[in-house]
Amino acid sequence: MSTATLTLDPVDSAALEVRPRRIRRTMSPQHLLRIAMEDSDQWVVEMEYSDSKGKRTRRTISPVRFTASDRFLGLCLCREEPRQFHLARCSEFRLIPAGEVIMPVEMVELS
Repeated sequence: MSTATLTLDPVDSAALEVRPRRIRRTMSPQHLLRIAMEDSDQWVVEMEYSDSKGKRTRRTISPVRFTASDRFLGLCLCREEPRQFHLARCSEFRLIPAGEVIMPVEMVELS
């Protein structure tokens, strides 16, 4: 009985690479917060925040829950304390993989 050997040519691995689908629509801040709330082990949120005196900072937070239609409770990873945030004072939301964050996160003052 004879056996046959099948030899395949090497395949370009770049051609087989699977890339994640890009989302082309912009998500609302509430949607981004909800994603981070539902999977807090996976995601945190970076955002710009203006306090009641107008001081602007960039913060990293782990959102916990909405407390009203215009507010949410989150663990500020910069201050390492829970804080209530007014959505009207927040901007520039970004989801960040939680595994990339080491506490305490530096709070960056903005101009």
